[in-house]
Amino acid sequence: MQNKNLKLSKFESALFDMRMLFEQYGYSQYKVSKFESYDLYAKNKAFLVSDNVLTFTDTTGHLMALKPDVTLSIVKNTVSDKGLSKLYYSENVYRTAGSSQGFKEIMQTGLECIGEVDLYSTAEVLMLAAKSLKAVSEDYILDISHMGFVSALISENIPTENIKELIELISQKNKPQVEAMLQTLSVDDKIKDAIITLTTLYMPLDEALSVLEPLILNEGMQEAYDELKSLSQLMNGYGINKLNLDFSVINDMRYYNGIIFSGYINGISDKVLSGGRYDNLLKRMKKDKGAIGFAFYLDTLQQLADTSAAYSVDTLVVYDENVAPESIITAMEKAVSDGKTAKAVKVISDEICAKEIIDLREEENK
Repeated sequence: MQNKNLKLSKFESALFDMRMLFEQYGYSQYKVSKFESYDLYAKNKAFLVSDNVLTFTDTTGHLMALKPDVTLSIVKNTVSDKGLSKLYYSENVYRTAGSSQGFKEIMQTGLECIGEVDLYSTAEVLMLAAKSLKAVSEDYILDISHMGFVSALISENIPTENIKELIELISQKNKPQVEAMLQTLSVDDKIKDAIITLTTLYMPLDEALSVLEPLILNEGMQEAYDELKSLSQLMNGYGINKLNLDFSVINDMRYYNGIIFSGYINGISDKVLSGGRYDNLLKRMKKDKGAIGFAFYLDTLQQLADTSAAYSVDTLVVYDENVAPESIITAMEKAVSDGKTAKAVKVISDEICAKEIIDLREEENK
């Protein structure tokens, strides 16, 4: 178990807690190479957070890339078999971040569930995403949507060449532009009302289901609704209720096909967690499997004020050349055996803030 007296940063503490959490639910750690063939990313640029990839030519003349994504590597290297592979990772990826113009080394942790994905395993991944957020802060929210509901609504009613633009407008919650596009396309009023409702919808999942149900127009939408309803019940069973339905959480239909979700923490302006069901990616890579997972962007935690380090050390042991080394050892070992952090110094600097100070110089002079 984690020593509560150990001084860990938000980053270190969150990573430790998530690793413990993933292993408790039977996920095995997966290590990937820093390098992959650039071709893997060139074929799936739309799946990446950023399409900027750092490349180099190896000694054999092959174009390689420092990995900008872990999921693609895991999918590529996971052997196709029956059952379910439950894997987690803590890896560095290399890509541009936010408004940065240069590449950054970014630490992320996450998990992938690949194989015969069913309702339970989907609920488990959602639960682990919520608990990962909670490991950092109680003040979190998990926004979810369903690509199946969206695609079943628009694929039969919107021209193929307009679907990408419409999805982008929905992701921006740009109601005026959505209305303008649907007007131009002469979409049926019932379809138009449903799409506009999805564009503006944002409320707790339990409440949103009653808004969603009247919008159902076909079998695909019904299946997606049924899954959302079941997941809502299962999340309540886990005691997780910080779930909002938000169809701006949407992604490329070439890769994603089911539940999609994003996690946020109060005090951090960026999205800290992203995940979803990505069976379509596996189909593109000729793997007949289901898959769902998420990544937690640990670099975002730098935005949180770390109040855990009010003290740099519990016990400060101060000595000089007149203090016997045995006395220093005795004081240090007593503090450590009590579960405290301790530091032995000759000079007390302004950079050190301790809960208690044991001044052996004074004892020596008594």
